[in-house]
Amino acid sequence: MPRYLIAALPPESIAEPIWVYKRYVAEHYGSVRGLRVLPHITYVSPFTLPENVSSSSLEEQLESFLRSFQSESIQLTDFGYFSTKRGHVIYVAVEKTERMEQHYLALDAFVRETLQVSLPPIHPVFTPHLTIAYRDLSRSQFEQAWPYFEQESFSTRMPLDALWLLQHTGKQWEPLRKFDFASNV
Repeated sequence: MPRYLIAALPPESIAEPIWVYKRYVAEHYGSVRGLRVLPHITYVSPFTLPENVSSSSLEEQLESFLRSFQSESIQLTDFGYFSTKRGHVIYVAVEKTERMEQHYLALDAFVRETLQVSLPPIHPVFTPHLTIAYRDLSRSQFEQAWPYFEQESFSTRMPLDALWLLQHTGKQWEPLRKFDFASNV
């Protein structure tokens, strides 16, 4: 069964510097997992569809639902990190807006209730970010890498005017379809 992910993708002008950071971490610290993932902000973590929901039905319902979302410009500022059971994560920090939080909660409820997709429990705090390094970044690699990112500066605005449905190919996530938001009023 195909696996899907719903995320915001930055325009190429923002994605390219993030790729540069991903390559830097791979070359200097040996953490390469980040190179297998497009720069993105996750809204719905990986999922599979119930047998009674087709991929075309998923796309139709997402298009209708996401059309009601309002566009905005979001701020990406510097870097952050957190630790998980799988390792350490270094990321470009996204300044969360109230609208982003509302969209995150509404989309989670829509996917669970309308599409009847089984998802892990929703994270109590939505922490939007664009991952640089994760999973294969050991504690010692993290301790070497973090001082670099802690002093590094990154600041740009990103249009948040669509979400993407991504599908896993077995090796990586590929954009499948873009769903545009309504324009700002």
